[in-house]
Amino acid sequence: MADRKRRRSHRRKSRIRRKINAALLGIVACYFLGALFFNTHYFPNTKVGNIDISFRSLTSAKKHLEKELGSYQLKIEEPEGQETISAQDAGLAYTNLDSIRDLLKNQQALLWGYEAAFVRNHPNHALQVQIDDAKLSAAIDRLACMSPAQPQESQNAKVVYDKKNKAYVIQNETIGNIVDKPHFQQGVKEAFVNLDSSVSLKEPLYYVQPQYTATSKEVIDARDLMNAYLKAAVTYKDGDLKIRMTKTDITNFLKCSNTYKVSFKDKTIRKYVKAKLSKAFNSIDGDIPSGLTAWRVSVDQESKNIVKNIKAKKAVTRKPVYSNEGLDRDEYNLGRTFIDVNISDQHMWYVEGGKVVFSSDVVTGNVSSGHATTTGIYHIAYRQRDHLMVKYNSFVHYWMPYNTTVGVGFHDASWRSSFGGQIYRTNGSHGCINMPPAKARELFYMISAGTTVYVHY
Repeated sequence: MADRKRRRSHRRKSRIRRKINAALLGIVACYFLGALFFNTHYFPNTKVGNIDISFRSLTSAKKHLEKELGSYQLKIEEPEGQETISAQDAGLAYTNLDSIRDLLKNQQALLWGYEAAFVRNHPNHALQVQIDDAKLSAAIDRLACMSPAQPQESQNAKVVYDKKNKAYVIQNETIGNIVDKPHFQQGVKEAFVNLDSSVSLKEPLYYVQPQYTATSKEVIDARDLMNAYLKAAVTYKDGDLKIRMTKTDITNFLKCSNTYKVSFKDKTIRKYVKAKLSKAFNSIDGDIPSGLTAWRVSVDQESKNIVKNIKAKKAVTRKPVYSNEGLDRDEYNLGRTFIDVNISDQHMWYVEGGKVVFSSDVVTGNVSSGHATTTGIYHIAYRQRDHLMVKYNSFVHYWMPYNTTVGVGFHDASWRSSFGGQIYRTNGSHGCINMPPAKARELFYMISAGTTVYVHY
């Protein structure tokens, strides 16, 4: 009985061993069959470029690559749509299809099981392709993005004045919609070589770029220099007259070139001197007659001084530069309405509101007899028609005294036949200012009591 059981157990174990051996033999056979298969076919997860050739034979892989190449199109993603360039349009062709034979030859077929079980992604094997540059260039030219309906050029960063903060700031550059063809064509070419799916024109890098950006040294240096110039406040003061050059004025004087060279607007500075400084500090508008006391700002010299002051980047207080100087305004101020009598020239002028509105030859006090007309600043005391100068028993029609202490004034002198010249030295008046009758009448109706009179040599 026991022997029978042992024999049955032995037979079972023998059958199991035979099955295991058969299974192992089958597995080994399958593995070697797989090795034979992968001796002529590519491993799983094998790619050439971005194209999967897993489990394909060399012939099949070549046909598959050629098919993929024939249907390949590169998408051009644009801000407002999409266009494509085909492989044929670009003249795209493989140049190393034969090299994939070496790829297959170098596979270690006996390791196919390891490859299948553990290697999920083989490194992409490079594809060598060639592009027909002329065809690609023509294909790019046909794209709508190359001829935008509303072309907008890229703009460089700018240095602008911020009125709120009273300082110069940098305004960022802007990217236009004009494609930089050489750069774009190179990007498209690389995409074809890599068989990428698309190239994006939504990014700014393929557009013509501005030459200067907000971070360019030239832009930053220009901003800093212009802000430094704003420190150059100039206060003009002469007597009671005072004007301060503002930051806004200085910003009007400065300009920044396309290459960020900071310079000065000479015409604008001259205009400022003429319109503002001259209007405030000139005592006479227009030409100044020789012999007339007047202040006149020198447009040329003052314009140069403004540039010097701004370049010095400091605040200063000073007088304008004058080309013609009158009385010291800290001590005297004739204003812009006055009578000027020049004894040396034997001539007088009436200035009203900065304009010479009247002039005449005169005869002043007799120097040889000791009656020379006194100099100084006076004011018309009053005006009187038909006045008898009792002391000299002389009757005049227009009497305009300005020094009542000694009885000196302007009046007509009908007894004289000539005026001006050197008459006053030996045949002058007793101190008054003699005028031709018509001129005396004209002046009489132009001036009023209080008008300033300046008498000088």
